[in-house]
Amino acid sequence: MVSPEATLIVGGGVAGLLCARELTLAGLPVLLLERESEVGGRVRTTVRDGFQLDHGFQVLFTAYPTLAAALDLPALDLRTFRPAAVLAGGARHPAVIGDALADLALLWPTLVAPQLSLLDKVRMLQLRLLATSLPFDECFAPRFDTISTRAFLQRRGFTDNAIANFFAPFYGGILLDRSLETSAAVLLYTFKMLAEGKTVVPAQGMGAITAQLAAALPVGSIRTGVTVTRVVVEYGVLQGVLLDDGALVRGASVVLACDPPAIGSLAASAGVHVEMPAGSLGCSTVYLRSPAPLLDGDALWLNTARDATVSHAITISNVAPSYAPTGQTLTAATVLGAAATLDDAELVRRVRSDLTSMRGQTGGRNSGQSGGNSSEVVAVWRVPYSQYAQPPGSSAHRVPTETAVRGLVLATEAGHTSSLEGAARGGISAARVLLHCKDTR
Repeated sequence: MVSPEATLIVGGGVAGLLCARELTLAGLPVLLLERESEVGGRVRTTVRDGFQLDHGFQVLFTAYPTLAAALDLPALDLRTFRPAAVLAGGARHPAVIGDALADLALLWPTLVAPQLSLLDKVRMLQLRLLATSLPFDECFAPRFDTISTRAFLQRRGFTDNAIANFFAPFYGGILLDRSLETSAAVLLYTFKMLAEGKTVVPAQGMGAITAQLAAALPVGSIRTGVTVTRVVVEYGVLQGVLLDDGALVRGASVVLACDPPAIGSLAASAGVHVEMPAGSLGCSTVYLRSPAPLLDGDALWLNTARDATVSHAITISNVAPSYAPTGQTLTAATVLGAAATLDDAELVRRVRSDLTSMRGQTGGRNSGQSGGNSSEVVAVWRVPYSQYAQPPGSSAHRVPTETAVRGLVLATEAGHTSSLEGAARGGISAARVLLHCKDTR
């Protein structure tokens, strides 16, 4: 039986789970409603034939101030990526570009890498120093937010070659936008996160993050497989939510913690107009199994080819061996833009071709196996809505937490930035608003 004094949280991703945990710690009853069969939202891991498949290639930055503070990081048994990238594809041999301040062994490979000029490498160091000198929120100041990533890099003197060979594939992968038309503020804050912490995955997959948050909630406070169709408001007073089976679930307050389009729709059902971010960015990840790694090392491989299908790839089991069963490896290849919508057969064909061209010049273990034919497809994971678009000026239009209906609040990454950190901040902000309202009654 749901208490009529409970807070109803719609959506079981990072934002909803963190909001539920904060309210629970404060002694308030909560009921989290999730339409999928399990919580986690976009941060889930499915196990198939012994392989751990994240729902799209994802990583955790340990420098995220809000999310990292909310997690028990040691309990996640984290596995760390090398702070570097392998530039591959096109006519040149693959080369490593890395953060020598984090790993001194990367200094010489970075200095001799021909894909970037010495001046571009100096500018890269200067950009690192800028990002780490800024307080977290200062990264989103108007002087950075009002220009695109591409324009920002050009103003700082980076050559077209550096932008095409490094920033487009690397930050294009983070921003899901190889055109680099995303706000430069997002570039700066991710650069800061990379420099100040580690890039990791939990040994049991990214879904371990949301599983840890869910485990902190009381038994019976989560209901999965239920779809909320409307927020019910009568005579200006919040009543609860309506489910797709017609049932009314009553609650003292409602938190909308689903994806931005769903938040906009449910808020409108309560008579509240919320200007949610327009546009969405999706991706597809092709998971391939093979006896030996398709790509060597524990750094991300970037496809620098102008006609790239694969944006970036890695044999993720090199980083976290638990992602694959004994005797097998797992490679994740991520595809952006129009290519991400190709049918499975054509997408896999192009991915295999790209992986061959990326690694074929190394003379590595699999270089003679054309098209990656030694591999088998484990899954093609499509995430049509992975991030919302963040063009220049987007930080000035963040979605507020409170609404005009008392008790209806929004827990959304759109209140900060489209990221795990943004979702964490959105969830905690929503909880704090409700706790403040309770204290002032």
